[in-house]
Amino acid sequence: MSALTLKAIAFQPLTQQLFKEPTNTEAAFEWLTHLLAKQTSQVVDILSDDQRSKIARHFLCSTMIELPFTTGDISWSMVSNMLAQHGTHQADTFINAYECASWGYSLRHDLHHNQSSKFLLVSIIDANIYDLEFWRYNEHWHESGFGITTVLIEVNGQVTNELITQCANTHNSMAEFATVIRRHAAELTDTTLAMPFFPENIQQMFDKLLATESRLDDLHQQWGHCFGSDPWLSILSHCRENPVREDQDYLACSLALNGYFAMANITVTPATQFILQEVQGYA
Repeated sequence: MSALTLKAIAFQPLTQQLFKEPTNTEAAFEWLTHLLAKQTSQVVDILSDDQRSKIARHFLCSTMIELPFTTGDISWSMVSNMLAQHGTHQADTFINAYECASWGYSLRHDLHHNQSSKFLLVSIIDANIYDLEFWRYNEHWHESGFGITTVLIEVNGQVTNELITQCANTHNSMAEFATVIRRHAAELTDTTLAMPFFPENIQQMFDKLLATESRLDDLHQQWGHCFGSDPWLSILSHCRENPVREDQDYLACSLALNGYFAMANITVTPATQFILQEVQGYA
């Protein structure tokens, strides 16, 4: 059993075209932060007041939401103020540098700098605010999926090799990623892989390099590539369809286009909450 127990996953799907007509950036973030705050509250509400007091940080990660900040359309201080209006435990730090793997680096930072933290809270948001064609479809991952994910993890002991964050050393980051997963999975017992969602040609490579490993279904055809949310949505979807009757270990895996990758060995229990919300678009 992992030292990291999954308490809850929530996923809020977002429409590919968020806005039916041009919307200013501040209004867009007001709407998105409302959705994120509502989701956060739903997740942390499963904890007691004493347990909630042991959440030290809440990281917000993204692959695609960078341009609004780099262009000066909006600042993180403005967004964090929007979130703060919704109460405690809202996201306080934004991480984008590690793209799809940002959630893993956020967890690593939290574990290292807040060793007394009993609960880890991280959210992932990917929304095509400017409706850019690059984010709708890309040759690297084909169709994109969009949404907001919040993950709540309980720390039950000393974390050793449960969390891995690395960067590829070769030009073939996908194959290197799969090789590291295979090597790490060999050290684990009865652990199922939750992989990123990719088109068939990449799935075929995983089929060869991870042929002996237990893997959840690739949901690219259903959801598209949902960036850092993929492994968490994979676990959520599987456990909603197959109710958890006993503890089960999963290895959540994410790979960024820039070569960073993250893996977290987590335990799902019959008490883990799986929340799939209705798809939303800006009305």
